Amino acid sequence: MTPAATALRFTILLWSGSVFALLGLQRFFVDPLSSVAATVAVFVFQTAPLLIVLPMVLRNGARGPLWLCLVMPLYFVHGVWQWNATDTRLFGIFEVIFALGAFITAWVLLKILPRNVTTS
Repeated sequence: MTPAATALRFTILLWSGSVFALLGLQRFFVDPLSSVAATVAVFVFQTAPLLIVLPMVLRNGARGPLWLCLVMPLYFVHGVWQWNATDTRLFGIFEVIFALGAFITAWVLLKILPRNVTTS
């Protein structure tokens, strides 16, 4: 793995971790649901696509970054939806920024990876 690919994978983890932390902060501290079980269930449902894709991003090959490019629009749309509500506008702005950052970084990683990389 080249140093540039390693740096981009680390940057993807930072962007994705920021999305994860933002959703956790919002769900558990700012806008919790009536019961702890419901709050945890919604949080797990919200972060499941991200948690499924992130281990693939750490492996060699292009599948992980490609899947991340396919998952990040979910968080982008969720951020735009929150951006339109006055009480969650700040969370929406940050979610859009983090989702775009992760998407663009994964896209750049896909562009610099060699075409004939095989995954094992």
